[in-house]
Amino acid sequence: MTRTSIFVLALYAGLSATANVAAAASDPEKQACRHDVVRHCRAVMNDGDQSVAQCLVANAASISRACQQVLRAHGRL
Repeated sequence: MTRTSIFVLALYAGLSATANVAAAASDPEKQACRHDVVRHCRAVMNDGDQSVAQCLVANAASISRACQQVLRAHGRL
């Protein structure tokens, strides 16, 4: 499995946990937060979906507007 594939799976899991529902994040949502996860949450990418979600929320002021919108849509901001 490539590093990119692992990243996408981690992001997918993180956004699913952020939503706290069984519905999966859409591809555009994953793409919206991809850069932010790498930039702000790389250290916790392997710590599980909840850690990634918490990291994004903790860094909400520094993440992109698109990712902030994803977090809002999933009730985290």
